[in-house]
Amino acid sequence: MATGNSTKLKILLAAAEVTTASGAGHLTLDRVAEVAAISKGGLLYHYPNKRALLQGMLNLLIERFGDRVAAHQRDATRKTRPVARSLVLAEAEQDEAERAMQQALLAAVAEDPELLDPARSMIRTLLADARSEGPDSLVLLLATEGLRFLDVLGLLPDGPNDRQHLVALLCQAAEARP
Repeated sequence: MATGNSTKLKILLAAAEVTTASGAGHLTLDRVAEVAAISKGGLLYHYPNKRALLQGMLNLLIERFGDRVAAHQRDATRKTRPVARSLVLAEAEQDEAERAMQQALLAAVAEDPELLDPARSMIRTLLADARSEGPDSLVLLLATEGLRFLDVLGLLPDGPNDRQHLVALLCQAAEARP
C-alpha cells in the first residue's frame, strides 16, 4: 500500500486507534468507519472486509519498517554491524499506531495464520541479512524481535520505560566492536 493514499492511511490509523482504545477483539469495520469519519461504504471501497483491513495494516507495517531500515542502512555504511544497527533503530522508531496494528494482527492470526505470509517473507530476508553479518547480528535481530513481541503483549513490567532502556542496550550492543 502506498502511504500516499491518504484515505487508506486514514482508515488504517483509525483501525489502530480502535485497537488502542478498545482492544484488538473490538476491531470492527463499523467502528473503524466511525473513527475514520467516513461512510462504511467508503471504508468497504478500500477494504472490502476485515481480513483486507488487517492485510492493509500488515502491509503498512512492513512498508514503514522497511523504509526505516533502508534509511538507517544508508546512514550506517561505516558503522559496525550496519544491518543489526539498522534493524534495532528501525524497531526503536516504531510508533503507537504501529504497535496497535501489531496487536490487532496478533489477535487475528490465531484464526487466520496465513495473514502473516508477507511477514514471514520479510523475516526470512531479515534473518539472511543478519546472518550475513555474523552471529552477533543474528542474536541482536532475535532480541529485537523478542522485545517487539513482549511489547505487543504488554509484558514489559515498566512499559515504555523498559522498552526505551532495552532498545538503548540493543543499540549499544549493535555498535560495540566485535
